[in-house]
Amino acid sequence: MNDDMRAGLAEIEAKLELLRRTEAEHGFGATIERPRELSDVPELPAGVTDVFRLFSHLAGDYFRFRQPEEIQNPEAWAKRRWIENCPLGDPLVIGWEIKGIPAASLEDIDGGAPIRLDLNDGSVYYVDPDDYVFMYKHVDVEEIDSEDFADDVVTFFNHYVLGERYPRLVEGVLGAHAVTATDRKGRHRDRWTRLLSASGLLSV
Repeated sequence: MNDDMRAGLAEIEAKLELLRRTEAEHGFGATIERPRELSDVPELPAGVTDVFRLFSHLAGDYFRFRQPEEIQNPEAWAKRRWIENCPLGDPLVIGWEIKGIPAASLEDIDGGAPIRLDLNDGSVYYVDPDDYVFMYKHVDVEEIDSEDFADDVVTFFNHYVLGERYPRLVEGVLGAHAVTATDRKGRHRDRWTRLLSASGLLSV
């Protein structure tokens, strides 16, 4: 791991503590859960285990990010279910969009379309589910459109989940309308956006 990643991890840790304090003060209803214990998994790209040692679950109204069960330790990784002939090389799912999914349903499922991490280069990206299914069924298709967010998981969480680039994540996955959507009270529809703004991590 390089110095930039180490600095990014320190920033993430500080931001999470700030968000916990702000959430406790305002009660937006965002989820920030403490981490569960992890052992090193040598096959994972740099930074993945380190990031998920800082939290286990983050969620607002648009996204949910959870510590993947399969990265808990080498034994869990060895038992990971691989998707046969995955057109994306069977990446690691680190989060899901959850906009509009009833809370009761989220007790049984993780969410809708996934946010993925490339296990070869460590980058984080999003692919529209319809495009994924098309490529899966048509093996002769060599390229697929994707929203590429960050070259590594530390940068992704530091800037796209916990910082000023969060609207870019929202737009890339949900569309431009979701970036500024408000409810009847004039509040942003996404409680994570409200939490970041109240914490001074996002200007809206």
